[in-house]
Amino acid sequence: MNKEDELHSEITEIWKILLSAKECLLYSFYLHKPNTKEEVVYLNESADFIFIRGILWKMAVTELSKLFTESKKRDRFNIFHFISKHKKDGYFRNLGIDDRTITKWENEIENNKQTIIEIITLRDKAYSHTDSNFNEHSSELTFEQTEKLILFIEEVIKDIYIKVFNSNVAIDKGRFNRETFDIIKILAIEKQKVLR
Repeated sequence: MNKEDELHSEITEIWKILLSAKECLLYSFYLHKPNTKEEVVYLNESADFIFIRGILWKMAVTELSKLFTESKKRDRFNIFHFISKHKKDGYFRNLGIDDRTITKWENEIENNKQTIIEIITLRDKAYSHTDSNFNEHSSELTFEQTEKLILFIEEVIKDIYIKVFNSNVAIDKGRFNRETFDIIKILAIEKQKVLR
């Protein structure tokens, strides 16, 4: 396998992790902030959906943490390791990613540093491990902050496809579609009928 094929394999794995994080985030966001007041009431009264939206949020954070953990021993496809492979002394140095692109990526990481720290902290102290001191940590992480990280990784994928593979790429929106995801609305309507 040549280096271009290896890069394609790596960016594909990063993309798979990203898509999983994105889908979990979109479903969780909807279950936290649905379209109608009736859905809000239904969701807030349903222990099942409260559990499901929490699990989806935790999975989104856990998947994103794979991309933003700095240790390559821990998460092989993290963005820090990926970027280092494109630098002057890196494994993919001759494949077409220039210093300006690397600087742009590193600046984006720096701009989102607090969000990245929060994601890693949540994953390590609450979602993947049991930490007796977690109650001392309160999280203010928002959907909007996590979405910025998703958009950043999508930009990295686009840059790789344009600069290395000389190709445009359509970023998959995933299977979640807010306009057609109507199960909660249907359940809320049915519950109202029963209560009448």
